[in-house]
Amino acid sequence: MKRVLVTGASGFLGRALLPALIARGFEVHGIARSARSVTSGVTWHAADLLTEAGRRHVLSAARPTHLVHLAWEARPGRYREDPVNRLWAEASIDLLARARAGGACRILGIGSCLEYGPQSGPCEEGARPCRPTTLYGQAKLATAEAYVAAGAAWGRVFVPFGPHEPEARLIPSLIHSLRAGQNFGCSHGGQLRDFVYVDDLAQMIAAVLDSDLTGFVNLASGEARSLRSVIEHVAALLKARHLVRFGAVAATGVDAEPILAADVRRLREVTAGLPLVGFEEGAARGLAWWMDRLSGRE
Repeated sequence: MKRVLVTGASGFLGRALLPALIARGFEVHGIARSARSVTSGVTWHAADLLTEAGRRHVLSAARPTHLVHLAWEARPGRYREDPVNRLWAEASIDLLARARAGGACRILGIGSCLEYGPQSGPCEEGARPCRPTTLYGQAKLATAEAYVAAGAAWGRVFVPFGPHEPEARLIPSLIHSLRAGQNFGCSHGGQLRDFVYVDDLAQMIAAVLDSDLTGFVNLASGEARSLRSVIEHVAALLKARHLVRFGAVAATGVDAEPILAADVRRLREVTAGLPLVGFEEGAARGLAWWMDRLSGRE
């Protein structure tokens, strides 16, 4: 029996990942700060992973053969420089050691493209040096190096979007504004980013976990899109391009980086032939989900 423990299982990525793992035949255990069912067929555990007692308890209760570590501080506007990143790094490295000692044979940590820092082209897993410019990226990188040194896999997520995405992120905030008939101010939009639909990302994570791949692997679509093209596409679906104000907001810090895109050759070693939704269909599905959600609030 393949028994997988998923941290951060009730979050944006976790919700999408759980059914993908069930479909691959895993017995799935999820962790949340308070036990709750967001997906049928999952055994839930309540635990605070920032405490030693929480980590010890959940590993003892679940006895995983596999571990996917998603949990981390990720709230928009806060996560990049929050000091709690250091605590998450320490807790994550301890979780790795405890999982290994408890018999977990396959471990996949989930990191971020922000570990790379400024790059002149698509990020390659072997790129050196990584020069993260945020505390979040630095803490993730330190954790990643510990995981890879221990023989685990480490996936670097680029720009996920779709249902259950935090409302303060780009696409949900765009939808909120345009649906309300409000102007949407943004940067010039020339920055290139790799957007990946959350259900596609879940399939990628499940495929990597269910493989023998170790080391760093980019989790992305492999297609760089300008922020302008993404914003214009979603605005067109809402017939509200006239409300977008490019250049109204200055891009600063990481948001000003001209390119955050991924080389996905390593990923395709384990996902070749995997059916994916893609950006256009993903944008349509995400918009439909948000419109239903917003309509339900009225």
